[in-house]
Amino acid sequence: MPSKVERNAAMDLLDALSRSGTLPLEDVHLHVVLTATHCFDKTLMSTVVQDNVNPIECVERSALIMASVIHGCPPAGLLKASQEERVREHAPMLFIQ
Repeated sequence: MPSKVERNAAMDLLDALSRSGTLPLEDVHLHVVLTATHCFDKTLMSTVVQDNVNPIECVERSALIMASVIHGCPPAGLLKASQEERVREHAPMLFIQ
């Protein structure tokens, strides 16, 4: 329900900005900003020191999963060739076909 309300509010704003379609929108760009948080079971320092886990790799994996869904392509398609092996080491499950 909240997404429907927000979508309607966005459409109302677009309707007002375009004067109900009488003002043509030419050469416009749509920017969408997504935010996400990443939670760890322990504090950040405990994750690094006690578990010997690099939190940046965890966040990178999550970002690749989100980006692959948004762009409709596998995570490997979003990486530079020079970075693929590094990511494969800490997130091999992203490359399973």
